[in-house]
Amino acid sequence: MGGSSGRSRRTGAKIAGPIIIVCAVVAFLFLADYWMNSGEVYGGVEVGGVSLGGLTKAEAREAVQERATGALGEIRVVNPTGEEDFTFEPESVGVDYSVDTTIDRAYAVGREGGIGERISDRLQSAYGTIEVQPEFDYDPARAEEQVARIANDLDAERREAGVEIVGSAVEVSESQTGYRTDRTATLEAINASVRDMSGVSEASGEVLRPQLTTAEAERAATQARSAMDGELRLAGGGENWTVSPAAIGASLVVAEGGGDFRVSLDREALRQNLEPVYAALQRPAVEAEYRVEGTNVSVTPSQQGQQIQSDQLLSEIEANIFAGKREYEIPVTIDRPELTTERAEAMKPTEVIGEYSTNYLTYDDSPGRVKNLEIGSDAVNGQLIAPGEVFSFNALASQYDYEAGSVIVNGQVDEADGGGLCQVSSTLYMAANYAGLDVVERHPHFAELPYIRPGFDATVWFGALDMQFRNSTDGYILIEETVDTRTGEVYSAIHGVPQDVQVEMESEKVAERKNPQGEATTEWVTYQTVTRNGKVEYDGVLHEDTYDYLEPADS
Repeated sequence: MGGSSGRSRRTGAKIAGPIIIVCAVVAFLFLADYWMNSGEVYGGVEVGGVSLGGLTKAEAREAVQERATGALGEIRVVNPTGEEDFTFEPESVGVDYSVDTTIDRAYAVGREGGIGERISDRLQSAYGTIEVQPEFDYDPARAEEQVARIANDLDAERREAGVEIVGSAVEVSESQTGYRTDRTATLEAINASVRDMSGVSEASGEVLRPQLTTAEAERAATQARSAMDGELRLAGGGENWTVSPAAIGASLVVAEGGGDFRVSLDREALRQNLEPVYAALQRPAVEAEYRVEGTNVSVTPSQQGQQIQSDQLLSEIEANIFAGKREYEIPVTIDRPELTTERAEAMKPTEVIGEYSTNYLTYDDSPGRVKNLEIGSDAVNGQLIAPGEVFSFNALASQYDYEAGSVIVNGQVDEADGGGLCQVSSTLYMAANYAGLDVVERHPHFAELPYIRPGFDATVWFGALDMQFRNSTDGYILIEETVDTRTGEVYSAIHGVPQDVQVEMESEKVAERKNPQGEATTEWVTYQTVTRNGKVEYDGVLHEDTYDYLEPADS
């Protein structure tokens, strides 16, 4: 243990010796450097970019004063737009450099502070640069006022270019590049120019470039001018028309999108400008029409028309007008009527294809009811029904005013406006059946009536019960409905094109029940046989009806 301790002391002594020698050498060198640079600023020390190394304090003061004098003469802010720079006096922002204090700080580098700090400063200045910030007074608030003045001069709104068509002329409004000053960055740049005693900085900001430039607008204007470079000449039907450049211009649209302009043709606007052409060349087809005089139906002839192929014409102009094409042939096609004279003649009703009659004298010949029979018959008489069209009795008859007449309400015979209309509808219903038409809606009466066989009747009540049938023939049908006040006959006939159709109708009572008073409820089945072109098309039950007894109105 004792021997080992002795060796440690000898090892420590060997290490401490060289360290003491190194420290002595460093101290000697440091003292030598101090005496060699006595009275002078150490090398590598700068103030505001001015090297002061090797200068006495007086010489350094003169050099820094010269630099400060230049900075204090004018502060210049470079204009980023390339226009004249902005300048103002340092006094306007309160700049006042303290040269003596600054030189004292520069001279103190490597001379003040602890031994470690001084050695570090000397090493840095010997092999690099130590920048000493100048001592000065400065008013940032007043500098902000200068920045606001600069921003007021620099700031500008961005303006997009525009294209406007006026008559046959094209006007271009030029674009303008805008600018937005970054006031914070500009102020910092001015502050830095004061700190480094350069007095020169540059305004910072964002250049606001337009998306639509003048060059792009001019290209669009050139395209529009080419479309209006002379009249359009149109020919068709042996006639000629011209479209003026101003009318062409009124049909052009200049749209903005995707950072560019697009010139296109407004087809509807051009079509309106071509209205005289359309008026001269377009003639709509005239359909054949029927004129009804009693039971005689005559045909008013159809006429062919002609139509401009508008889409084809406008597409051709749209595709070629910007390329300079000025002449166009107007495409015209024949407009044929759907109902021609020939077809109307073939579909004209010429003969009775179904008829039926009843007599009101067997039931009620009161003046009011007879008047209603005439009004209802007149409402449907002379109606021309197209193939496939559905006839509605109520749609026509409900438009008129009627007299009071006998009606059945809640199983009782009573008086109400419109009494007698059911006889008109029932008579027409049977005529439609015998014509072989499709019955769409039919309702039986509450009780059996003396003017028509049970199962052949069709009652109506406005807003509730209707009688309807469809024209299932290939031609038009004409309804004839009359009242003969001398004989009491109500007559219905369906006129149509000749057809090989025979219809047979019959009904029979299949059940009867009486109450204790002897009043009967009856059940009837109606049969129908339809033979078309020699073939039986239908043979069976058409419908089944139940008829109740009537109660007196005052019971």
